[in-house]
Amino acid sequence: MKVPVLHFYILLLSIGALSCSNDTVPPAAENMPSSAMVPRVIIQDVIEGPVYKTYTSVGSVGPEDIARIMPRVEGRIEIIAVEEGDPVDKDQLLMLIDTFDYEKALEKTTAIANQAKASLDRIARDLSRMQALYNNNSISEQVYQEMLTSYDLARYQYDQAISAEALARSKLRECSVRSPISGIATQKFVNVGELASPAQLAFVIMNMDTVKVEADLPEEIYGSLKQGGTGMITFDAIPVKSYTGKITKIYPTIDPVSRTFKIRIILKNPGLDLRSGMTARIGVVEKTRDRTLSVPKSAVIKGEQGYFIYTVMADTVKKKVVTLGIEGDALFEITSGISLGDQVVTTGLAGLRDNMKVTVQETPDLRE
Repeated sequence: MKVPVLHFYILLLSIGALSCSNDTVPPAAENMPSSAMVPRVIIQDVIEGPVYKTYTSVGSVGPEDIARIMPRVEGRIEIIAVEEGDPVDKDQLLMLIDTFDYEKALEKTTAIANQAKASLDRIARDLSRMQALYNNNSISEQVYQEMLTSYDLARYQYDQAISAEALARSKLRECSVRSPISGIATQKFVNVGELASPAQLAFVIMNMDTVKVEADLPEEIYGSLKQGGTGMITFDAIPVKSYTGKITKIYPTIDPVSRTFKIRIILKNPGLDLRSGMTARIGVVEKTRDRTLSVPKSAVIKGEQGYFIYTVMADTVKKKVVTLGIEGDALFEITSGISLGDQVVTTGLAGLRDNMKVTVQETPDLRE
C-alpha cells in the first residue's frame, strides 16, 4: 500500500518537533531570576562613640626610685642584715663593717680635741689679762700682738682637732651601712668576712611601689603627645591584666637614626606584681574623638572622586559619598554622608552597585 507524499512530509515534521522539544529551553526560562545570583552581605549599624588612634611600642619596667649603695669606709664585713628579695625600710641596717679601728681613731681625735680646747681656754685667759694691761699701757704693743698670735694659733689648732674628731665620728657611723630609701633589696654583692671598700657596689635597693616604663615612639606623633596623657600597658608576664599609666616625661630629642623619641610612663604598683625588667607593651593614644559617628574601616571604599560606603535599605544597597575624619584603630570617623542608625555593608562589597538587591546575612556572634 502506498503512503501519500503529503502525509509522509507531515510525519517527518512531527518527529523533528518532538526531538527539538527535549533539547531547547524557552527564552523566558533563561531570564528568570535565581536567588543564588543575589549577593550576600554583612552589615553593621553606624554608631556614635569614641574614636581613637593608638601607637604601640615595647619597653621595660624599672623602678621610679633606685639606690645603688657603696660603703663609704673600708674594712672587714661583720654583719649582713638583708638578702636579695627582702623588703627594706628607709635607714634600715644593711651591713656592718668592723668598727675597732674607727673607734680607736675617734678616741684619739677626741683626746687631741680636748687638749686643744684646754690650751685655747688657757691662752684665752692670758689674753684677757694682757688686754687689761695693754689698755693701761703696762705692756708694749709687741707683747700684746704676740699674745694675739698665740691665741689665733691655739684657735686654729682647736678647730682642726674638732674637724678631725667629727671626721672620725662620721667614719665610725659609716661602718653601719643603711638604706637611703624604702624598697626591696634586689641585688647583693658582698658577704660576711670580705673586705669592703668605697669603690665597691654592695647593694641595689629598688622602690617598686611606683614603677616607670620607657619606650620609643615614631617622630610623627611627637607634637600630638602631652605630659599627663594616658598610656595603656600590658605585660607579657601578666597577660590577663592591663594597666593605665600617666605620661610624665617626653624626652626633648629625636634619634636621627631610628627617627623615634622616648617617653616615660609612671604607674602605681600596689601589689608589687610588676618587677624590674618585665617586658611592657605600651599603647599611647595619639588622636581621639569622644562622641562622633563612625563605621568599621572595612566599610569604607576609596573611589576615584573620594570615599564612599554602601548602606542597606529594604534589601537594596545605596551608594553614599562620605567625608572622613580621623582614622582610629578599627574605625573611621565619618563627618558627613551618613546618619546615626544607618546600616552599612562591611563584608561582601565586591561587585556591589548602587540600587542592587542583596541578601543580608546575620553577623556571627563572636561570643559563641
